[in-house]
Amino acid sequence: MERIVEFELLDQVFSFKTDLPEEMVREIQQILKEKEKEIAQKYRFLPPLKVAVLMLLQISSEYVKIKKEQEDLRRALLEKAAEIDDYIEKGSLGCA
Repeated sequence: MERIVEFELLDQVFSFKTDLPEEMVREIQQILKEKEKEIAQKYRFLPPLKVAVLMLLQISSEYVKIKKEQEDLRRALLEKAAEIDDYIEKGSLGCA
């Protein structure tokens, strides 16, 4: 069920509609808070817009990295599945 969720980021309150589970919303909010804190501590005098852009770049970079790792794992699993399939196929031919 779609609902309105509010969260604070860079001293501003944002509202948006979502149908994501509450646990996922909280996890997203936690990631944003951690990134905000990490960047704000490292770059104390940056204006909020630049902090937001750095957050966006870092989170996007992490997303791309995870997406590539997932694709690599998917490819490796498909290769192993094909090897197992070949092994089973050869084994059943030998038993006939």
